[in-house]
Amino acid sequence: MNDWEVTEIARFLQLLSTFPRILNGVDKPIWLLHNKGVFTVKSFYWKKNNNQSTTGFWPWKQIWKVTSPLKVSCFVWLTIRRACLTHEVLQGKRMQICSRCFMCDQDAESNFHLFLHCKTATKLWDMFLNILGVSWVMPKSTMELLNCWKGISSRGSKENWWMTIPACIWWTLWKERNTRCFEGKSSNIQKIQSQSLSLLYFWCKQELGDIVALVDFIGNL
Repeated sequence: MNDWEVTEIARFLQLLSTFPRILNGVDKPIWLLHNKGVFTVKSFYWKKNNNQSTTGFWPWKQIWKVTSPLKVSCFVWLTIRRACLTHEVLQGKRMQICSRCFMCDQDAESNFHLFLHCKTATKLWDMFLNILGVSWVMPKSTMELLNCWKGISSRGSKENWWMTIPACIWWTLWKERNTRCFEGKSSNIQKIQSQSLSLLYFWCKQELGDIVALVDFIGNL
C-alpha cells in the first residue's frame, strides 16, 4: 500500500468518526416514520395514504367510522384503492380474461364501472338519492365519491346513516356480482334494491331507537 492510499484511508476513517450516527453499540434497525424508531402499523398506514399518488383527502372516517361491519369497512378500503379482484385487476396480473360486467353484460368489468356507472349500480344510487331528495352527478372514481359524499347533504343527527350508504351499495353489488359469477344465479333489480335497503336497516338498527320497522326507517332517512 503506497502513501497516497494510506492517506486516503486515514481521511475516510476520520470522516466516519465525525458522523453523528456512528456509535459503539450494536447495530439495530430504526423505523424513521416513528419518533421512537420502532415500526407500527399506524405510522406505515399514514405514510402510505399520504403518498403523492393518492389524490385528494384520504376519507378514513368514511371507511372506519361508519356503522358497517369491520369486514365491510375493509372491503370499502379495497374498493377505493381499486384492489378488489375485478377483471380489471386480474388482467393487470396478466390473467387472460375476456372481460364483461356480470351486472349489465354491456361493458368490461372495472372498479369504476361496477361500483359507479353500471346500469344496476346507477339504479341503486338513484334509489338512495331520491329517498334523500338529493340531485347529484356521479363522480368518475370511487375515491372521489367517498371524498365528496359527506358534503352532499347535511343529515344532522342522521349523518351516520347517510355515511353508511356507499358501503351498503358497494357490498350489495359485490355480493350479487359474485353470486352471478360463481353460482350462475341472479336477482332482478327490485330484489337487489330491497336487499340493499334491508342491509342498511340492519347495520343501523342499534341507532334507531323506537324505529322498529323497515318502512319507518326509510321514512325517517
